[in-house]
Amino acid sequence: MATTTVTVEPHAFTDWTSRDHIGQSATGYLLGRKVTVLGAPGSVGEVNLHGEHTDFHWPVFTPSLPSSDSVGLISKRDDSQFEIKLEGEVQEVVLHLGSLASVLTFDEPRTTVTKVSGDEHFQVAGNVVTGQENTPGRPTDSNGTIRVSKSATFSSVKFKLRKNYSSDLPDDGVYLQIGRMVEFADWTVRENDQTAVGKLRGQRVKAVGRLNEVNLNGEHRDFHWPFFTPSLSTSDTVGLESTRDESEFTIDFGVEVQDVIFHLGSLGSTMTFDPGTTVTKVSGDDGFDAPGRNVVTGLARNGTPSDSNGTVCVSRPRPFKSIKFRLRYGGERADGVYLQIGR
Repeated sequence: MATTTVTVEPHAFTDWTSRDHIGQSATGYLLGRKVTVLGAPGSVGEVNLHGEHTDFHWPVFTPSLPSSDSVGLISKRDDSQFEIKLEGEVQEVVLHLGSLASVLTFDEPRTTVTKVSGDEHFQVAGNVVTGQENTPGRPTDSNGTIRVSKSATFSSVKFKLRKNYSSDLPDDGVYLQIGRMVEFADWTVRENDQTAVGKLRGQRVKAVGRLNEVNLNGEHRDFHWPFFTPSLSTSDTVGLESTRDESEFTIDFGVEVQDVIFHLGSLGSTMTFDPGTTVTKVSGDDGFDAPGRNVVTGLARNGTPSDSNGTVCVSRPRPFKSIKFRLRYGGERADGVYLQIGR
């Protein structure tokens, strides 16, 4: 079986949480933001809510997932219309398509569909994705990963699905999982005690405030814990110093962004963002919380890993070029917090 291989970047995938009783929609959260798949009544089949779907583990998916949630789509002889609705604007989404013996068509203007990986029968031509019925030697029908983008940021994707075989079976079941690639900052220079500079998606990013050690060589390993989404085996990081007196920090992105991801490691402090900022907990340990719209809290404690650890999504009502926050520590000594930024 021939495959297309690419370098695997960090991705985050949807945590599906519910399906309506008439099989018309499924709802979940991707990096703290709501995601909904909508179809006609009866077109959304089984939805796996507990990470027990294992058919995305094949190397034809990028990245492969040992276990995952999934949404079952029902494909019929005639076109069925589906829509993916996203809370907030995104630049692109990644779709895992499993057991595809159907034709999937994205017919909205200025939509680009790219094959990322897949088996030899998983084909992308223009805005059409085609899979074939199962043959001996393959796991199930066709399988692969595509990337969907538009000429501008977007909050919904529409597509049609139609079965692609002539047997008497009326329906084709297709497994869907939705993700986003997350690129993290490559920190390159510590200019002084107050400033670190790097690159994020090709743009200059700058952290200003009371800084500790800044790791420029990808040797920070504490973001590999499952408390972080996505977890990183190695990474750069910026160390922030938190004291009993509030310390103020600014992150400048150079360009307007829709939202950003903060990995926060060894957080024993309270982090407060400016009013109008929304902070959503994506993942974290039991001491890591986002109890208010613009507040993140952690607990100081010993152990491995130390203090609290987790990921938040930071957004504002409109695109923004910079974000400000304050750190405060309740103990006698300073608290060192590890920060990595992605989008």
